[in-house]
Amino acid sequence: MTERRADAGRKGRLLIIGGAENRTCGSGPLETFVGLAGGEDARVVVVTTATEVPEEVAEEYTAVFGRLGVSAVRELRLLGRAAADSAATLRALDAATGVLFSGGDQSRIRTLVGSKTNELLKRRLDQEGLVIAGTSAGATAMGHWMILGGHGHEVAASSVKVGPGLALLDNVLIDMHFNERGRLPRLMSGIALDTRLLGVGIDEDTAIVVGDGRFDVVGTGVVTVVDAGQSTVAYAASDDEPMAMFDVSLHLLPAGCAFQMHDRLPEIGNMRGPAEGE
Repeated sequence: MTERRADAGRKGRLLIIGGAENRTCGSGPLETFVGLAGGEDARVVVVTTATEVPEEVAEEYTAVFGRLGVSAVRELRLLGRAAADSAATLRALDAATGVLFSGGDQSRIRTLVGSKTNELLKRRLDQEGLVIAGTSAGATAMGHWMILGGHGHEVAASSVKVGPGLALLDNVLIDMHFNERGRLPRLMSGIALDTRLLGVGIDEDTAIVVGDGRFDVVGTGVVTVVDAGQSTVAYAASDDEPMAMFDVSLHLLPAGCAFQMHDRLPEIGNMRGPAEGE
């Protein structure tokens, strides 16, 4: 309880990973997660709700975190609303300094939306310095809306399926395995349905660290930001027909870059991108 009071009032961080992250002891996103969560003193909970092979996933992450010096690692499967609302689950999450949502099928994470687990994570993220990470399926679940599926080469309503997410990050729609799986049309299709959202596509072994109204990019790939806030969208007569989109801003941010989400401005290191001065 003493550690918790020391963190009272301190906002936490989100670490949102595009999937296939480096699981060695190099400089990957998982090392960033451990560092933010307390290093060797971190107490990590791995939520394996999304995966079909929870035992394998839990064993692999336990080994990875062990190599990074973390001995306190616990798995929570949370296969349904009852588990997400249980007192035992809430006690485990209340003791954690870092929580990681694994990859798999993000539609399984929908059972956690609005649960007591969801409420506790929001509160601890906002008030107690909790660090929450999501990779692959766990990444897209961080937003108020999450991409549940969809594919296609055109920007069309049928190219994306969207459902409610955990709402740990507002006004952002996240896609993962981004350039590796050619998902720009899918993300743009989701943004076209609600241009108030900021589209963030994250490559594999790449992550954004979110806090204080901005995110910083870490890892080996690129983060693609789609900003349609000032765009014009002409919707098609049917879901399968392509839409027209004008004046869409696209930013490509490798490691070392950052993005101010409130002002929608990119940064290179400590220097703002050209959007501010031109």
